[in-house]
This record gives sequence, structure tokens and C-alpha cells, in this order.
Amino acid sequence: SSGINAEYGGMKATEKLVEALNLEENEFRMGYSKIFLRAGVIGALEDKRDERVKEVLIGFQTLARGWLARKRFRKLLDLRVGVLVAQRNTRQYFVLRKWQWWRLFTKVKPLLSVTRQEEKKKKKKKKKK
Repeated sequence: SSGINAEYGGMKATEKLVEALNLEENEFRMGYSKIFLRAGVIGALEDKRDERVKEVLIGFQTLARGWLARKRFRKLLDLRVGVLVAQRNTRQYFVLRKWQWWRLFTKVKPLLSVTRQEEKKKKKKKKKK
């Protein structure tokens, strides 16, 4: 009895598939284990399938290209920020380089104990590597 139910379920599923494909009554015949299609119907179904596959692939390609474009754009924004920071620092350097207090600071900084401690830490890290 389970074989009859399974067969009946398969036929119902096939009928629903034929309905979804919008096939007309004269284009197919249902047998007990097969569906028979008129000449040209398979070609038309394959054309529909090819069109649908094409639509899905175009959609996927669109998503991939959009993702890559956004990634490139973010990279350009990061580069832009870096350029702006470099420009700002260069402008500041040109303003400060002639300022007497800045000159004094740059000459005294290497003599400070904090700077020497940082250099010692760097040397220790290099030795560990």
C-alpha cells in the first residue's frame, strides 16, 4: 500500500510541476511512470531554463561586481585619508621648522631619559626575535 501512495504522490508532484511550467493539455500526456511531451516542447523548456539560469548568473555577477567596487572604493577612501594626513603633517612641519622652540625641542629630545628607555625596549625586542 505504501508503493501506491508514493506513486500517487509522485504523480501529484508531476502534475504540479506541469502546472508551474504552464504547459497546455495538448503538449503533454501523463503515463503511469513517465510524462510524454510533444515535439518542440523539450526545446522550449530548455530555452526557459537557459533564460532563468542566465538571469540568476547575471544577478550573482552583479552582486560580485558591486562588492568588488565597494571594496575598491573603501581602499581609495583610506588612501585619501592617508594623503590628507601626510599633507597636514607636512604643512605643520614647514610652519614649525623655523620656530625656535621647535628647534630646541628637536635638539633636546634625544637627550631625554624617556627616549633612551624606549630605545632600550626596542633593542630587547629585537634580541628576543
